[in-house]
Amino acid sequence: MKTLISILFLIIEIVANAQPPKKFYSTYGGNGYDVGYDVKQTLDGGYIITGSTSSFGQGNTDMYFLKLDSMGWKQFETSFGGVSNEIGKSVVQLIDSSYVIAGYTSSTGVGGYDIFLVKTDKMGALLWQKTIGGADWDFAYSMQATADGGFIIAGTTYSYGRGNADGYIVKTDANGNVVWQKTYGGVNDDEFKSVIQTADGNYALTGYTKSYNDLLGDVWGFKINTIGDSLLCKFYGGNNEDFGNEIIEHQNGNFFIAGATQSFGAGMLDAYSIKLDNTYTQVLYQVDGHPSTNEIFHSVVIPSGNPSLTAYAETDNLSIWGIHPKIIILNSSLGYVIATGYGDTKEDEIFKIIKTKDSGFACIGYTKSFNSILSDVIFIKTDSTILGSQNVISVHENEDVFNNIDIYPNPVKDYIYIQINSKKIKTISLIDIVGNVINYDLLNLDYENDKLKLDLSKMSNGIYFLKINSRAHKIIIDK
Repeated sequence: MKTLISILFLIIEIVANAQPPKKFYSTYGGNGYDVGYDVKQTLDGGYIITGSTSSFGQGNTDMYFLKLDSMGWKQFETSFGGVSNEIGKSVVQLIDSSYVIAGYTSSTGVGGYDIFLVKTDKMGALLWQKTIGGADWDFAYSMQATADGGFIIAGTTYSYGRGNADGYIVKTDANGNVVWQKTYGGVNDDEFKSVIQTADGNYALTGYTKSYNDLLGDVWGFKINTIGDSLLCKFYGGNNEDFGNEIIEHQNGNFFIAGATQSFGAGMLDAYSIKLDNTYTQVLYQVDGHPSTNEIFHSVVIPSGNPSLTAYAETDNLSIWGIHPKIIILNSSLGYVIATGYGDTKEDEIFKIIKTKDSGFACIGYTKSFNSILSDVIFIKTDSTILGSQNVISVHENEDVFNNIDIYPNPVKDYIYIQINSKKIKTISLIDIVGNVINYDLLNLDYENDKLKLDLSKMSNGIYFLKINSRAHKIIIDK
């Protein structure tokens, strides 16, 4: 018993002191359509994800909410909504570790769709939920916690304003009560897709407008003060469809917008990145695409420690860069440095990229690959280089071949045994927590009494991932 307790404390100590892997991916969901739209890193080094699910909940589609630890393992999973449709588009963690999610609902409220605001405690239990909007359709696409303790929400409204659809901004207090709400736009369709609070305390937005300059749509750059009055309003694009998906602020006062254009480039929708100065004057732009496919930048982030680089998530599964979504690093002139793809044989898409505390990146979206039934949420964690996507490992894929797998002993000193049908093994490798890989030659593997025997005697103590085919199992080497 004393030996067992000692081993238990040793495992706890190793796990507590070990750093999480810098490169891994994981999928989440059930038998329906599950999509992730936003991800944030939490105070404890884990991650929160919101999106939509038809696998769980009460209605056709419910707001999906997951909490992961730093290794990508699910800590809780829940959904919010009624008998109709709900979608989560943006999530934040507050200083007390509670969470607020913004999206939209057609199950409750006064219109066909209303903004849906949900607050939970740190374990995902519902604290309150609010709907905001009028008699028609109203949507929230982006939300940020503000310096005064409230929230700023951006989206579109059909209930108010001048046109068919107008840009919609709602400012709430900490309890989700509306402080003020305003609409912006003209007689045609206008929409906000992203809002941030800027260093000067005001708010910057992007989206598209069809009311000014171009009936097919231009990228909309907009800035308002803390009470919603317009400070700057500019448009970018050409004579065809152009739109912005996300805006961020650089530390030197510049802004970056990620989106797509049909006005410039190769022909169809092409990935469109714009750099603006502090007056929203366009400094640089970059367009990349292929004449027969669509390419879209959904998200943009400035990596830690290198403000001259900007990383974008490109998301069309039939793009010039291949069939998978890409993380692309651009230099200060918006020229390509590197692009690395992630995904498998079917449709995959990334909607959000963030920088992480270890100077890497985390992405969220959906996949129809990796043994998903319809679609699953896909979470991708990579390091600062974004290189070596083939070394990004799965932390828990569901594969029938692994239902009865037995790996022992764990912790291991010199040799580990794997009880599995050898005919099911296609590849096997050992990966440390920083992504270094040892690939094993299948022809020279050692079998002992129908069990695979791996010699780990030359490996240093620590946490490793034993990757068999596409699934990885965590093991601890302790000598």
